[in-house]
Amino acid sequence: MPLRGPAPRRRGPATPAPSRVNGLFKDRRDLSFEQGTGFHGGPSARRKGYKLALWSWLASFIDALILIAVSCVFMLMFSMIVKTPVGALLNHLFHSQHQLTFFAEVFVMFAWVYMITVRSLMGSTIGEWACDLRLGQPHERLQISYIFRVTLRSSLILITGIVTLPLLSLLAGKDLAGALSGLRLFSLK
Repeated sequence: MPLRGPAPRRRGPATPAPSRVNGLFKDRRDLSFEQGTGFHGGPSARRKGYKLALWSWLASFIDALILIAVSCVFMLMFSMIVKTPVGALLNHLFHSQHQLTFFAEVFVMFAWVYMITVRSLMGSTIGEWACDLRLGQPHERLQISYIFRVTLRSSLILITGIVTLPLLSLLAGKDLAGALSGLRLFSLK
């Protein structure tokens, strides 16, 4: 189908056809519904440096709370399946060094899988989404290499002990994990 050009101009005043809806909202015609979403402010209005690192820490804290909540739900479901009181299960877990280490290893592995899966599907974790942070530009998220860079970034953070690399990023005032993995963290605000 060929493209059509602009509609021919009318001669005379351009008055909209009267509508029953327009009559209901006479006092609200000049309202602007544009919200400050961060995309309109330009690059200078976005969080950078130390602010971005602090917001990244807040996002990590939110993600940690989510992971702890999910772990508690799984612990409760496990105690219901095994038909053991939760208190006895926790008492047995925290009194044995070997089982506590195993629980910590499983928790870290689940955090790693959570970070990679959610970031690959949504472009950010739930904590990053809540803080208006995104991992990579939209055109980067459509590339196949995005999943590998997400995996590299998440692995670097976990290998350095979860705190070390983000703390160094805070001290340096820039995203070191993003510089090492090639996948930067961006702020929408």
